[in-house]
Order: sequence, then C-alpha cells, then structure tokens
Amino acid sequence: MMITGVERGRLGERAATGDDGRLTTTDVFDVLKNERRRAVIRYLHEHGGSAELSDLAEHVAARENETSVRRLTSQERKRVRIALYQCHLPRMDAIGVIEFDRNRGTVSLRDAASQVRVYLELDPETGRRDAASERTTFVIAVGIAALVTAGTLGLGALSAIPPAGWTAVSVLTLVGIAGRQWRG
Repeated sequence: MMITGVERGRLGERAATGDDGRLTTTDVFDVLKNERRRAVIRYLHEHGGSAELSDLAEHVAARENETSVRRLTSQERKRVRIALYQCHLPRMDAIGVIEFDRNRGTVSLRDAASQVRVYLELDPETGRRDAASERTTFVIAVGIAALVTAGTLGLGALSAIPPAGWTAVSVLTLVGIAGRQWRG
C-alpha cells in the first residue's frame, strides 16, 4: 500500500499540528494494525531508539520467516526492505511515531512512539501489562518488606537505623510502587 501525495500531506499536517503532541486513536490503531509496524517499534525500542534501515529490515524479515538473519535469502531481505521503505516507514513518519531519513537510511523513534508502545506491552489475553513487569514489582515489594521488617526488629547492622527511618523507607517504597502501577 503506497501513500499518495495527498494522503502524505494530510498525515504530515496532522502530525505537525497535534495540539499536545498526542496521537489520535486512529493514528495509534493505524500503527498497531500491521505486524511489520509493530515489529519496527519493538526493534527500535530494544536497540536504543534508532537503527539503520538495512538492520531493521533484516530483523523484521528474520522474524517473519522464523529464521535467523544469517539464514535469510536476498529475496526475503529485499521484499521486507522495499515494503518498509515505500509504505510502512513513510506512513509511521507522517503520523509522527518515527523519524525516517530516506537519504541516510536511518530510522528513529519519536516521543509519540510511547503512546503506541504501551499497547505492545499488554498481554493479549488479559489486556494487562506484561506479567514480567508485574512480577518485578512484586519482587521489589517483597524485598523491601523483608528489609524493613528486619530493620524494625533490629536485626544486625540494620538496628542502626531508627524506627522513623524504616517508616520513611516504607512510605517511599509504597509511593514508588503506586507510581509504577499508576504509570503503567
């Protein structure tokens, strides 16, 4: 699917004139509806926010063909590279999710990509954040609870901190966990 000149202009205007930099629901769904676009967001996020088009195309092709980059055929690479170059990357650039420099062959995430990424982190079955994220929060909470309990009971070197200090640690931990849950 090619983006026509009129459509590119309309998308570019919409992305450039966003009141608060937020994507519309339609824009978010436009990115999410295609697996290649989702793969682009994931790859860029996992690789520091930017990449060369050739590396990105190889990764997406390997994923689609369920193989490694080394085992890809030139045809498999070419097919994905052309589709990304002509269709997906220009569209995502026009929406404002990535910045695609055709001349240099570079792609980088824009701040608006975070509005799409939040949906990529959801478990498709439950609609909740990734279970690994929830486990991490739980492990942190249990670890802090054990530390505060040991300190409050005056075990070992932890007895040097007064009870008011452990209360402060508890409160700050609760605020941190609440903030992590609220954010995600």
